[in-house]
Amino acid sequence: MGNWALYEEDIAAVQAILRELLDTAYAEGALLVDKAGQLILNAGTTPDFDLHAFSSLVSADFAANSELARLLGEEGFDTLVHQGGRQNLYLTRVNPRVILAVVYDKRTSLGIVRHRIKRCVVDLRESFQRLFDKSQVPAASLPMMDPSLVRGMESELERAFGQ
Repeated sequence: MGNWALYEEDIAAVQAILRELLDTAYAEGALLVDKAGQLILNAGTTPDFDLHAFSSLVSADFAANSELARLLGEEGFDTLVHQGGRQNLYLTRVNPRVILAVVYDKRTSLGIVRHRIKRCVVDLRESFQRLFDKSQVPAASLPMMDPSLVRGMESELERAFGQ
């Protein structure tokens, strides 16, 4: 798997994109997570839970839903939405390696969030492509997570969180 790193100018550019999303979608927070479950960046309100555990669960959620898509004969689901009583979660694939997670509440709607995220994802894809180009790692050539690794991660997370 290719290595890449965020530099100060990359962080500033990506943070600006995330802040604009939060401002225009009236969302609470946004996180960028890599396919391995590592937190890349977060913006907005810092939640009262462990961001690293949350990032791992976001990645596992996406991986599990990719398997569901495969069973249904689909290539994958690029977007997942979880709606709760107080808070909602919108997950979308930025590129083969990066997932955007946006937390929002009743101050906004799914329609507004979805609309604003579409523009944000275009901007993030461009930023990450520049980053990958700097690192000489083409985003399209990054491998997908191994399903057996995903199952192992899910088992560990279930054990860790007592489910």
